[in-house]
Formats: sequence, structure tokens, C-alpha cells
Amino acid sequence: MKEGINKELIFSYFSGRATAIEKEIIDQWASQSQGKELFFIWLQEWENQNLQYQADVEKGLSRHKLRMSRKDRPMAVVENNPSLPERLVLWWPGGSWFAAAMVLIIVSAGWLSRDSIRYQTFSTSFTETKRLQLADGSKVVINANSSLRIPRFGFGEKMREVYLTGEADFNITHTKDHKRFIVHANDNLDIEVLGTEFNVYARPRGTKVVLNKGKVQLNYRDGRSIRQLTMSPGDLVTMDNNGIKSVTKTENPQNYSAWKAHRFIFENESLMEICHLFEDNFGVKVQIPDSTLARQTISGSFTALNAEELLEILTDDSGLSYQKSDDGKTVTLTY
Repeated sequence: MKEGINKELIFSYFSGRATAIEKEIIDQWASQSQGKELFFIWLQEWENQNLQYQADVEKGLSRHKLRMSRKDRPMAVVENNPSLPERLVLWWPGGSWFAAAMVLIIVSAGWLSRDSIRYQTFSTSFTETKRLQLADGSKVVINANSSLRIPRFGFGEKMREVYLTGEADFNITHTKDHKRFIVHANDNLDIEVLGTEFNVYARPRGTKVVLNKGKVQLNYRDGRSIRQLTMSPGDLVTMDNNGIKSVTKTENPQNYSAWKAHRFIFENESLMEICHLFEDNFGVKVQIPDSTLARQTISGSFTALNAEELLEILTDDSGLSYQKSDDGKTVTLTY
């Protein structure tokens, strides 16, 4: 820990009593991974000790029930409290719905802020990729239009777990005490590893896991049961939204993570499947009116930094043409 940093100083910082120099020192310390975790632990402790508003829930509910039981309740009532000045409380007809809505909003806001404190989220926009090194030394590359949530507290104490939406490539470091690393891909599938390299695709249309090196275990839901499947290098497991899985072998598992270098490798890939890539990675919807054309396959390796570059390469090589909408978000592919 940086010299001079302690809980008392951090609590003064949270209370707004720290000097300008102390704030600068704390900001530098909290920007580092070790300091950041302790910073948020102390923040949660300070917030629990210094509630901004302590509601008297029982008293509030009693007043609410009393008003609801009165058939002749007025549009406005004056409440008297010996310890408070007289105040006017407005009342709406059908106020129970309003009160319920306000409770829902407050509770929802609390849960949303709780999630942002518990997890650090790394996100990418369309066409963007991001490289991360986790606290345990594991390396992750996040593909475009994806996000990875990592617990701020306790990561690596009992297990290592992250939550993926989208696509990412993982290079997991093996720990001396064999701590498990779990990627939560969706509600139906978890990927559990010790030390390995693999690619995970977890988007609304389904999930796909490709193992490059090592060994992973998939924990997936089959009806009401949880089943396990151990993967070997070269295994490709796909699972649709109904939980139906298929297992195949691929001779080049590394091709599925070529996107890290902005390369797109297709092996007899249909144009319809390539359309999904454009929507996932670039936010561009590609339409193919001709069903025969949609089933046409493409093979090859193509390097492109954006949707237009990839479209130009694909159409030039295949003799196709395309037309963009005015906003550039939709493309129609034709002969």
C-alpha cells in the first residue's frame, strides 16, 4: 500500500474533508489495480456507516395504510409532527399506484448502482476491440460490440469468474492453487477452465465456444438438469437459444479468434452467416433478397478495419454488388 494511505484518510476523502494534495495522492493510488479494489471496499463500508437518509419504514407504511383506509381522503392533508414544522402533503387520486411506482423506481435505482459498484465493466463499440490483462495475469481480447464484467471485490480469492456478453478471446493463467476460472456466457452456459486458450461467442442468436489449447468444461442446462461436457483442443461447441448443442472438430481453431488482428477467415461460410458478422461487429444490417445468393458460400482470409472495407473485398472477389441506405446502417447485397 502507498505510504500514507489508510482508511482514516480515505474516509476523510469520502466526507469531502481531504486537502487538494491528499486528493491528488488518493486519485493516483486508486487508479492502480490494487488500490482500486481496496478503494471500493472502503467506499462500501463508508456508505454503510454514513447513510444519506435513514427512512422510518414502519411509520411511513402506517401513515400510508391509514390514508388508504379513509374513503373521504382529501386531495391535500396537513400532517402535524411535534418535532417538525407543519407541512403540506399533496395527494393524488389513485395515489397507491403512484406510491408503488415511486417505490419501484427507488428500488431499481438502488440495484443499478449496486451493480456498478460490485463490477467493473469493459465495453467495446462497433468496429472496436479491447485488450485486457486481469489481476491474475490472464489476458482477454474483447471483440466489437461486446462487454465483460469483472468483480471489483474478491476476484481470485476463491475462484475467478467473469461475465461475457458478445465475443472475447481468453488466455487463462494457471494458478499454483488451481483456482477455477469461469466465464458466464449466458443463463444456460458456463465455461470452466484451469489454464487454456479459447474463444467464446455469446450473442442473442446463440453461443459458440472454440478451444485452442488445454481443456475446458462446459456446464450447461439441459431442461431442469445441469450437465457437463469436457472439451479438447479443436472442439467447436455451438448452442442455440433453446439449449440444443452440437459438437464438431475444427482443424484450425485459431481462425475463430483471427478477429483480434482484424482478420476474418471464412471456411465455406454462407453469405447469410457472414451477414450476422456485419451486424455483430459493425452494426450494419446486410440484406440479401435472393435466397439462392444467401446460401452461396465463401472461403478465404480477409483483412479489414471496418464494414465498408470488408464489403469491398468480398464483392470484388465474388462479382457481387451492394447498395447502402442513406444512413449507412443497412446494405442490400445483389448479383
